[in-house]
Amino acid sequence: MSDCGCEKAKANLYELLRGELCAEESAPIREHLDHCDDCRTEERVCIQLTEVVRRACEDERISNCPPAELRDAILRGLRVAG
Repeated sequence: MSDCGCEKAKANLYELLRGELCAEESAPIREHLDHCDDCRTEERVCIQLTEVVRRACEDERISNCPPAELRDAILRGLRVAG
């Protein structure tokens, strides 16, 4: 099994974390994450962002969960800043 590379790993992180990839698609990404500090950092950011959004959605003061477009815009901003 070959390393999938940073670009593919980062492009598919949310799908991986949500369990939307089949085993064949996720295996090379998981392998890459095992060996790439930069992508593991990106994974931690994605996990933390997802958790913050989840908690915000559970907050009684917020009636609607932020749309996927907002999440994606935030992630693009984080990647540019990083």
